[in-house]
Amino acid sequence: MKTNHRSLAAGIMLLSLAGLSPTADAEDTIQTGDGLLQMTATMPDEARVGEQFTYTVKLTNTSENVTLHDVELRQRTAKGFSIESISITGEKKNRQKNNQKPSEQSNAQQSESASSEQGPSASNSNNRMKIATLKPGESRTIEVTASADEAGELRSCLEIVNYKPAICLIADVVKPELEITKVAPKQADRCNVIELEYTVKNGGTGDVGTFQVVDALGDGLATIEGNAELRFDVDGLAAGETRKFIGRVYASKAGSFTSRAVAKAENSDLKSRSQKTTTNVIAADLDVRVEGPGRLYGNQLVTFTAYVTNTGNSPAEDVGVKVFWPEDANLADLGDVRIQKENTNGSANNGEEKQSQPTVSAKPNDDTTSNNQNSSDDSSSSSDDNSKLAMADKAFTISSLKPGQTAVFEYAVRPGDLKRIPTRVEARSVCTVDVADDQANAKSEAMATGYAAVKIVRLPAMQLVVFDDEDPVTTGSKVKYSIRVWNEGDADDQNVKLVAHLPDGLEFTSAEGPTEHSVKGSMITFKPIKTMEPGDRADYIVTAVCSGQGDVRFEAELSSKSLDKAVTVEEPTRLFGGK
Repeated sequence: MKTNHRSLAAGIMLLSLAGLSPTADAEDTIQTGDGLLQMTATMPDEARVGEQFTYTVKLTNTSENVTLHDVELRQRTAKGFSIESISITGEKKNRQKNNQKPSEQSNAQQSESASSEQGPSASNSNNRMKIATLKPGESRTIEVTASADEAGELRSCLEIVNYKPAICLIADVVKPELEITKVAPKQADRCNVIELEYTVKNGGTGDVGTFQVVDALGDGLATIEGNAELRFDVDGLAAGETRKFIGRVYASKAGSFTSRAVAKAENSDLKSRSQKTTTNVIAADLDVRVEGPGRLYGNQLVTFTAYVTNTGNSPAEDVGVKVFWPEDANLADLGDVRIQKENTNGSANNGEEKQSQPTVSAKPNDDTTSNNQNSSDDSSSSSDDNSKLAMADKAFTISSLKPGQTAVFEYAVRPGDLKRIPTRVEARSVCTVDVADDQANAKSEAMATGYAAVKIVRLPAMQLVVFDDEDPVTTGSKVKYSIRVWNEGDADDQNVKLVAHLPDGLEFTSAEGPTEHSVKGSMITFKPIKTMEPGDRADYIVTAVCSGQGDVRFEAELSSKSLDKAVTVEEPTRLFGGK
């Protein structure tokens, strides 16, 4: 429906100019047919001829949401009436709009106040008054200074000539913002869950819709579910709102892990990245060293010393230790475990703490694979011996080894008949992040093996004894020389040969022994015994008749493979003539 805004007029009448001063004001109000604009005019009842008087016209936009543009009034002049000056002031109408929130009302009021303080946008001429804009609820007051030159009734009409209504569409322009912060521990243990904290804040003026927080953890880190990427789905974030998320991850290996988190809105380009965080994951590591003599003679007890060291940077808990030795030998003793204190630089010193007797466990299956081999002898030879010989073992547990600490213990083995005693010591510390779904990757295992081997040196020890059965011996009498040879060592000897020498004054009559003999002059030679084992004994008898006199010496000479040169033993005998 169209409304003609140019046909409206208000009439103002000046009734009398007889009084000396104005006594009262007359007021009249009209409103346009569309109900958008209201005009109220106030005129003094009396004025003096030739003197200035003032009247006011107030225009009010009575609408809720329509802005009036190019509002124009026209003053119709009367005879003897002249306008001296026109001024326009503004005021806002304090009304709450039902469709506005309190914050929006406050913003609108602030906007209107600022407009009013800057002064109304208006202009005027002698008989026309113009207001550029009149906002909903806003008023403008026009103050007119005029004068009249003639006495009598003054009638002057003020018309609303023009205005243009316009609906203003208002929308708040907002700017949502995403800001993400990631906090990670600087150091974490390989055996523990690592907690990562993410804080997402909307510091803007608008809401953020659904978005995701993603952290690509990198090789070696995984979520509890076993994923290489940590992800949170967020349903939205209001302006000024902050949310926190906790991510639980674990490391499958030790090392330094660096990553950053990204928050990305689903339906816009809104995106934020956190600063990089670095976590140093520490873990226990083990080293085993076994020391023993390079060689040992005979059937002596072999003593080994084992050193189990935590070379990592995290405590090793419940370290399982197994000691291996040949089944054909005997474990004579397993000593107490002593813990060597570490120096400030991490190396062990001689300040030892004695730990209680190791806790012996049931014999587990030997299914370990060594990842460290140390030996005071040739470790490869020890490994070969271990594979050839059936090995016995004994296990115990060291409750805890701090980084740099070393557990020391000794054990003794009796070699039996073995010529070589190989041995090894295995140490293992295992921990698991129990809450992880992938238990294989969540399992941390520190393992080490140390080797040693002792060569058993066995030697034969040949003994020779000679004695006569009669001394002194008279001419014509017989004397028997008993000769005993035995191996009191712990190894065989070969080609054991005995040769007897009769002195002058004695003549050979007979000989007995374990082997055949031959006589050449005064020398009696027995054929060699091929092998004499430890403890073997051979007895010989040489019989001679006395044919001279004086002090003589019977000689027995022994030679063998183990002897560098022949060993000679003499038996003195006194010979004399007579009965």
